Amino acid sequence: MSLKIVTAEQMRRIDRRATERFSIPSLLLMENAAIAVVDAMFARYADCERASIFCGPGSNGGDGLAVARHLENRGVVPAVFLVGERSKFAGDAAANLEICERLAIPMIDVRDADSLEAALVHAADADVVVDAIFGTGLNRAPEGLLAETIRAINELTLPIVSVDLPSGANASSGEPFDPCVQASLTVSFAAPKLCHVFDPAATLCGEVIVADISIPDAAVQDENVLLALTTPADVRPHIAPRAAATHKGTYGHVGIVAGSFGRSGAAVMCARGAIRSGAGLVSVASDPEAARLVNAGSIESMTLPADLIDSRPEVARFLEGKDAVLIGPGLRDDEESYSFVRDIAGPIEQPLIIDASGLNAFAGKAKDLNPHARPRIITPHPGEMARLLGTKTSEIQADRIGTARNAARLSNCIVVLKGHQTLIADPDGHVNVNPTGNPGMASGGMGDVLSGMIAAFLARGVDPFDAACAAVYLHGFTGDLLKEEMGDTGLAAMDLAERIPLAITNLRKG
Repeated sequence: MSLKIVTAEQMRRIDRRATERFSIPSLLLMENAAIAVVDAMFARYADCERASIFCGPGSNGGDGLAVARHLENRGVVPAVFLVGERSKFAGDAAANLEICERLAIPMIDVRDADSLEAALVHAADADVVVDAIFGTGLNRAPEGLLAETIRAINELTLPIVSVDLPSGANASSGEPFDPCVQASLTVSFAAPKLCHVFDPAATLCGEVIVADISIPDAAVQDENVLLALTTPADVRPHIAPRAAATHKGTYGHVGIVAGSFGRSGAAVMCARGAIRSGAGLVSVASDPEAARLVNAGSIESMTLPADLIDSRPEVARFLEGKDAVLIGPGLRDDEESYSFVRDIAGPIEQPLIIDASGLNAFAGKAKDLNPHARPRIITPHPGEMARLLGTKTSEIQADRIGTARNAARLSNCIVVLKGHQTLIADPDGHVNVNPTGNPGMASGGMGDVLSGMIAAFLARGVDPFDAACAAVYLHGFTGDLLKEEMGDTGLAAMDLAERIPLAITNLRKG
């Protein structure tokens, strides 16, 4: 099950549901959160002997006070810095303050600039700083003493562990407030928030751990969160080891219509993506020149050499019986070719992917992509999406999630909006965010390989949304392996395609 990405308000309702519906005491959740933070600290900073914990007066500060107790129990010397008046601590935070007072844990009150300066002298002696000033409740930029404290923490040049999110981050947005803590490690609870996933806030979070603090999964699922992060657990069911009693027919036959004069490589890369992702059979219809290149560059594939524009009946017969179809990469960008794409795509009932020049055939006509609600996936980059929706690329990039949802609704297709953190959206509003991939993959042909990969998953009968999520994750994961091997410059699509089986093996191992 994909990992839900929540806003501050959704998380508040989830917390409330856990305590009111499932009768889990909020103080217990705070205790579990503190233990999760301390566990993460010991895993990352095993040599930590002293910790400075900065606590605000809200629930996040209560987490920090509980962290101080558990650090002391494990032999770490804690120093707590209370930013603001102790009288403002309430509820569970006040309970933890009282416990710390009774345990005589060192606590220093930070009430003004002078006391902050004095506190920083003590804080600088620590090995690690714990940031527990603001949590998900922050809805505006920090001001006054709190803002100065955040700036001062950043200037300590010590590793910072943020509790739930860096103080100054907006849980419901990728845009942080100013100032904001620059964390080395952030330990969040139950579910990631938007700030943990989307830049620039995600960069300020450092490494992010999402800890289980005993909030029931039902409390999260009942929130009906539509935004999620694809995880390896989502992909593994679709790349499971093969059973002995299978054959090439078990893994489906992919039909590809791609390539034209000067764009022959696109057809090859689609075929390689499909083959290396496990398709049983791959057949490519392309113009004679491209077909010759496919024969040489993807010798496992079969080909139909034809003048596609003048061979509509032949191409339609070629696609009969295929388990999944891919149309578009490398086709000509002219009205004749666009008319051909619309004529061929219209009656196809099998799972269909439309990509690249195939998408340009529907520029301004998103509603014509799938009027009969068949299993269809479109894979635009931002420029293709702008043409499809009749808008500007800058507007696409300004609201990628909203755009993906809108395009899926208008086209009645699964939408793969490519780019940094590729999005997969369905017509019901669900959006998955892909966490894999790197800038080295910004080179020609990578999208063609991806389309072939999606086709391979579809040909095996995987649900279209799941197929898109799995293929996009695997594509980026393979790119990450390639980057480890070769660096982030000069990575080629064919290099990536040939490493897909290795990536599958690594994902299976976890």
